Amino acid sequence: MKKIIFMLSFIMIATVVNAQIIQSRLLTVDQDNMEEFMEGVAEKTKLYNSKKGQARYLTFQILTGKNAQNFIRMQVSDSIQELDNVDTEGNKWWWKKVGSLHKSTGNYMWSMNKDMSYYNENTERVNHRRIIYYNYKDSGEKDFWRFRERVKKAMVAANFEQNMNVLYCNSGCDGNMVQVRFHHKNFTGQNNDYGKPLMDMIAKYDELYGKDAYKQDSKKVDESLMPNGRMIRHQVLMPELSSPANMN
Repeated sequence: MKKIIFMLSFIMIATVVNAQIIQSRLLTVDQDNMEEFMEGVAEKTKLYNSKKGQARYLTFQILTGKNAQNFIRMQVSDSIQELDNVDTEGNKWWWKKVGSLHKSTGNYMWSMNKDMSYYNENTERVNHRRIIYYNYKDSGEKDFWRFRERVKKAMVAANFEQNMNVLYCNSGCDGNMVQVRFHHKNFTGQNNDYGKPLMDMIAKYDELYGKDAYKQDSKKVDESLMPNGRMIRHQVLMPELSSPANMN
């Protein structure tokens, strides 16, 4: 019965609370074409993705892993219905200017889980991302999402200084794919954020849920994952290749 209640509550979160939809694709670019490609994407974004009512995009350069130096391009929509609004003119411009300079791989659709994400209003916008990609078993769903819910509450209690986005894949992925995106100023900022601020958050977690709760729940998450179900990557937001933060 508890499992049924949990599943119903999760479905409500997925379909009601989290309306924002993010489509992502991998763009691979040869080094010889890198400068021209980046200039073209910046120009296209300025023309077609910088004003109210236009499609919004974020472009990240990948820093680690086999796809390092290539790009993730994300279209951010407030609802899935917006995906029906095809920017024919902008797409035509894209393929004319940069279509031959890159290869586009995959098309993944993610939903923002706002209940599990964390925002500190006093934190400045930063561009560095440390991302943990998870793939959990069906049987591990309860343990996985309970931990994420508790982390969010502990961050709020500790007034954690950096933001965290939690996205779950609802189309295009294999398995129960989730990405948890931690925001940092740079690698130095990441190191600082995982010092005392992290220890304070863990202390709050244990204060809220019992002695050693963080350690115990982390172990349950490990057990909930598929083989090789955790992957860490770093990315950096390219502001000149992205829609402005205050666009809408």
